[in-house]
Amino acid sequence: MCQLITIGETMVSFVPQNNEPLQYGPSLKMRIAGAESNTAIGLTKLGHTASFISCVGADSLGQFLLRMLRAEGVDTSAIRTLEDYPTGIMLKEPSPSGTSCFYYRSNSAASNIGIEDIPETLFTEADIFHFTGITPILSNSCKDTILHAIELAKRSSCRISFDPNIRLKLWRGEDHAPLMRHLIEQTNYLMIGLDEADTLYHTKDINSLVSLFFTSPNLEVLAIKDGANGVTVSDGKITEFIPPYSCCCIDPVGAGDAFNAGFLSGLLRGAYIINAGKMGAISGARATETRGDIEGLLTYPQLQNIMNGIVPVDR
Repeated sequence: MCQLITIGETMVSFVPQNNEPLQYGPSLKMRIAGAESNTAIGLTKLGHTASFISCVGADSLGQFLLRMLRAEGVDTSAIRTLEDYPTGIMLKEPSPSGTSCFYYRSNSAASNIGIEDIPETLFTEADIFHFTGITPILSNSCKDTILHAIELAKRSSCRISFDPNIRLKLWRGEDHAPLMRHLIEQTNYLMIGLDEADTLYHTKDINSLVSLFFTSPNLEVLAIKDGANGVTVSDGKITEFIPPYSCCCIDPVGAGDAFNAGFLSGLLRGAYIINAGKMGAISGARATETRGDIEGLLTYPQLQNIMNGIVPVDR
């Protein structure tokens, strides 16, 4: 039994070992990256169980992904290997002004995820089905799979968790906003960036957004993330701003996924929504202190120490 199920694409991420631009051929470090698997790994590090549904290519990169996910404690039994499609990759280009990402995932193995890849029994046992707005726009089969998974979750009384995680590069000029708004209406736990909310609803007014989102009869918990400016959480009755946790940011990519892991961990543990928000804020901040998406994810004892102001004696 896994507490969380998620569906998506994990890519092999190639990251320069310094800030040298890719055009000058820097040495690259091989890592893994993917919004859904980042959150799954974050939850396993925080002491929960998570299952990841996906596809990888029958290549060495696919084997690398599987090995890394298993090493982090994620259940990979629902990941299928496809002979005729490659494992997706991405390159990151850090610079003092921010990090650029370049995706090579067109017709990748994971873009061919289908309804047949979903083990329905997983949903009867799970507490949360988590997904992002990335997966349903990868292909029509991915969209159909997500919509089917939502129905399975509803039938099984499994809570639905959604992060729109809008990547306009992947939209390729198409308007996926109506789909994102439809998915939000199905959601029990919504974690959305303030800029994403503005893209979908044309406002950044927090009070207006809280009122708008809670017109959905399905919504139970809301987090509006504003990066380094903090996060606002609400259960429809109480709305609270949580200031950002201080950190030494090296690379912000993956911070939102880490927030999701900390926030969902709090909800799974029955934490008060404000404490869950603080768990998310700390997790997101600390994830920015490394070059990779998962290397800065916290364990539960580490998170507890930070929450309680405890500085461990290391020597």
